[in-house]
Amino acid sequence: MQAISIDNALYAQAKAYASANNTTVEQWVASLIARFIPQRKKHYKMKTMHELSPELLQYAGFAKPSAAEDDMNGEKARDEYLTSRY
Repeated sequence: MQAISIDNALYAQAKAYASANNTTVEQWVASLIARFIPQRKKHYKMKTMHELSPELLQYAGFAKPSAAEDDMNGEKARDEYLTSRY
């Protein structure tokens, strides 16, 4: 455990806040620090077509979108369906 120094008046305010929220100053400060320190996330890089193995290349392009390219979310298709149905 490490110690830090802060102004007495600020500590008194932090202690009152922590007490009102059923926690300790130490727990509250630790939670604040944890909230603002970025968590390490594993970053994945998508491979290019040339980097894929031959086994995967045989499946490349297998799945085609059912909607038109200008309707990637299917909103036009949904509107057309609902218009024709109702």
